[in-house]
Amino acid sequence: MTTTDEHVPIGTLLAEPLLRGTLIAGRDGLGRGVGWCLPLSETRRYTEGQDPDLAGVAVHLPVTALAAPGEAAAVVAGLARRDAAALLAWRPPGVESDLVAAARAADAAGIALLALPAEADYRAVSRLIGQKALAQSAHILEYGSRVHRTLAEVLARGPGVPAMARAVVALSHCSVLICDADGERLAWEEAPDALPPDPDALLFALPDELTRPGDRPESAADGAHAAEVRLRVVQDGPPVHALVTPVLVGGQVFGRMVMIERACPPDPHDLAQHRVVAEHGATLIGSEMLRQRSVRAAEERARGDFVEALVHGRFADSYELGARARHHGFDVAGHFAVHVVAAASLRPVGRDYLRRTVAATRTAQNLEPGGRALTAAISSTIVVIQQVAAEQDPIGQRGEAARFAERLHRALLPRLGDDLRVTHGRPARGAAGVAAGYHEARLTMGLARDAAADAVCGYDDLRVFAALKDVADSAEARAFARETLAPLRRANGGDLEQIVLAYIRTSGNLNAAARDLGLHRNTMLYKLDRASRALRMDIRSADAQFTFWLAHHIDTLTAVAGALADEMAPPAAVPTRATPR
Repeated sequence: MTTTDEHVPIGTLLAEPLLRGTLIAGRDGLGRGVGWCLPLSETRRYTEGQDPDLAGVAVHLPVTALAAPGEAAAVVAGLARRDAAALLAWRPPGVESDLVAAARAADAAGIALLALPAEADYRAVSRLIGQKALAQSAHILEYGSRVHRTLAEVLARGPGVPAMARAVVALSHCSVLICDADGERLAWEEAPDALPPDPDALLFALPDELTRPGDRPESAADGAHAAEVRLRVVQDGPPVHALVTPVLVGGQVFGRMVMIERACPPDPHDLAQHRVVAEHGATLIGSEMLRQRSVRAAEERARGDFVEALVHGRFADSYELGARARHHGFDVAGHFAVHVVAAASLRPVGRDYLRRTVAATRTAQNLEPGGRALTAAISSTIVVIQQVAAEQDPIGQRGEAARFAERLHRALLPRLGDDLRVTHGRPARGAAGVAAGYHEARLTMGLARDAAADAVCGYDDLRVFAALKDVADSAEARAFARETLAPLRRANGGDLEQIVLAYIRTSGNLNAAARDLGLHRNTMLYKLDRASRALRMDIRSADAQFTFWLAHHIDTLTAVAGALADEMAPPAAVPTRATPR
């Protein structure tokens, strides 16, 4: 039997013949652990402070040091303040002393006070405590080695976290729950002949700091050992005693292992054994979780490279495309819709953005059953390639893509926040269709922000821009937009442009436009007159409004398409300087 710090309890030492029947006070301190013994003279070499520098130390002192009532209370209080495990008051031959005052002080401080006989001098007692502590450490080391070897054999076979949980159950006969750093259940194994609680209810009942530690290094340093938690999983039900151990890898919390004791309170000896199993098990489970994370990262990296090559059309030839497509289960003859997910939380800012991106990517990957979707994080966005029905029904394919985009938005909204946007291009066939759909989805993402479109938007939803796409590519259209908008932008730095746009959006309703902009009606009239003079046409006429609207749409489409082309273009080669002869 050991204490939480793997020391020998005072109560166990009292069973030894040398110390049997010596307890006179401080019964509340029998659960304290002892690992060493020091004489009182050694403890006085150091300045007494508030730090528990005598934790796990039994202090051997002559009864004469506790003779005077006032001195006895001061000595006991000082040693208790330094967290001494026990006081061993030794009666030398021929010396009698009253320990009543010391006993009262020991009871008040909760520290065990033993009245030792003459033969229990410091040499005999320190040898006894040393032998017991050494034997206890050897026993713990032997048991820990056996536990570690058993779990390491399971780890070497690489069967996963559930198999590790079954091995822990076989060693401890406790039900075991393993969760990751986000509090999601990875494994649950019930002990035989036990009535374990519901795992989801147990996970919900755990304190937040145990189930969701995050990536804070300080939480890992504070919780390196198993912690005892008494929970009430079911309201008005019996309490449950659990050992919660952090799964640490390199000082980072990867998750938690929860062992449910069969009794509440548990047997002390069983609890000590379960602590050893928990600490060794958590270490090896961390190794398995790290291995699985590395495998998943390699798979996601390979899938991400394939998705990036697909959306940019970067394959050397059809043979490379076919080989990589077979590996990732991509049907080169299938029909696909490309979705782009964007949110502020996906930008590389802060320490947690990478974890959020990975979690959101996996959520999107698992949204479509049967592996009919490929996902990857590309340029602060998440790209999802969804396979749609192969029937020659463009309208049905676009409806299927729109419904998937809505599902994707609902699934990712709790993780990425209210500024989440999902856009998609038109479904098309094969790898070339994927590249075209990605370009349309990215173009829609850029236009949707300027057009104040819905959070879920498809390329077809911005039909006006789609219709103007070919027109905007011409030099004449770009010159028309530039010459139309430049006078207005020079007049007042873009303020008049926004006022004219608001006026056109409200179908020429002066009062509605003023209300949307928070301006007075007369101010609105004055600014519209200024815009008309700058444009050299009456903005209140239908022709002038259409001219301005067309120029603005061409300018917006040109700006978004240009930025997208710059981003998707391969980097230019660095020119080399000729070496002079």
